Amino acid sequence: MGSLRFLAVNDAAVQKYGYSHEEFARMSLLDIRDPSTIPEMMDDVKRTDTAVSYRGIWQHRRRNGETFYVELHSRPTLFRGKQARIVMALDIDAEVRQMIEARDISSRYDLLAQVTPDYVYYYDIKQNRIARNHGPVTLFGYHDEEVGDNLEWWKDRVHPEDLSRVLQLFNITCTLCKDRMEAHYRFRCADGHYKYVYDRGYIIYNELRQPIRMIGVMQDVDESTRQKQEIEMLSLVASHTANSVIILNAAGRIEWVNEGFRIMTGFVQEEAAGKLVKDILSGPATDPQTILRIEEKMARASAFDIEVLNYKKNGTPYWVKSDVTPVIDANGELQQYILIQTDITERLMFMQRLQDNNDTLHEIARINSHEIRKPVSSILGIMSMFDLDKNETALNHRLLTMLRECSTELDATLHKIQDKLRQTNNS
Repeated sequence: MGSLRFLAVNDAAVQKYGYSHEEFARMSLLDIRDPSTIPEMMDDVKRTDTAVSYRGIWQHRRRNGETFYVELHSRPTLFRGKQARIVMALDIDAEVRQMIEARDISSRYDLLAQVTPDYVYYYDIKQNRIARNHGPVTLFGYHDEEVGDNLEWWKDRVHPEDLSRVLQLFNITCTLCKDRMEAHYRFRCADGHYKYVYDRGYIIYNELRQPIRMIGVMQDVDESTRQKQEIEMLSLVASHTANSVIILNAAGRIEWVNEGFRIMTGFVQEEAAGKLVKDILSGPATDPQTILRIEEKMARASAFDIEVLNYKKNGTPYWVKSDVTPVIDANGELQQYILIQTDITERLMFMQRLQDNNDTLHEIARINSHEIRKPVSSILGIMSMFDLDKNETALNHRLLTMLRECSTELDATLHKIQDKLRQTNNS
């Protein structure tokens, strides 16, 4: 598509332009344009919005040098493995020339309204009168009697933040005597909410190069614009978040990763693109059953979250919580998956330390309730058996020996508790 060369044309194009199929195969769009309009055409190509099929009204040139007006519609496509666009050129030369030559404003409007089904307007700049087709009614919900026939009605409904910019663009276009103007702005509907519109106008000048008429088409691009803004916002968030963000195609292969993915894993976009996540992030200790559960849930195109052990490019293991969200189109078809991975290694290590400390405390409690009780009870029993009045030396000697053994046992138990407490403090 970048070369602007023709890949294929139909028989109608051959008949309309006068070139053969073989000649078209050696030509580009530049060959059917007047040389003076090529810079403007290239600017329009650079600004091409793939979400908008209507490309406006242009002049093309036949093989014999004649020029004629066409209305262009195009869609992106793949042609024999190449990115291309399917372009439909409607010959509206007769209608446009009749419109320019017509004296009655209503006849001019009627002619253009037949060219396109979009919101069409005809602005008589000198008289400040605007004729419109059904657009205000069908696109913005106004009743016919509510629609004004002058510029002020339009200005009152352009968003205040956009109005000065659009008017300035119109004035600059007229000052430079350019015949085309295009603008994106917000237009207020009858219910008070605003829609994004794409407005393209063709300006006609008199012999003194003064603007006298403007023929335009306004398109409702609200949905595509808001989707684009949402995508840009999500892209901004994804680019600056510390989390790893991965976009997969419907087959589960990586299409895009953010900077957080590179920081977390060590892999860059070029290394990850086209691969399965498990192929680059799984390692020796990654649980195969966890990978199987992930594949089963993705096969059902369901949203889920799961914890999995991954490996960085340098072989370092780390744990992540992976939130997986399928992207479904309006027809219910799976388009992509969005994976957001959060590194939970520190959290799991902290939880493990808490669990280890809890186990140690349980062990200390067991020692207190069992191992300490025995020597203490023995010591108390031995002390009660001492007979200091009769001073039985043999008995007291045996009791002292037993007391020494119980004290040693108690001391060992206290050291064991001390070791357990030290382990808890060190963790």
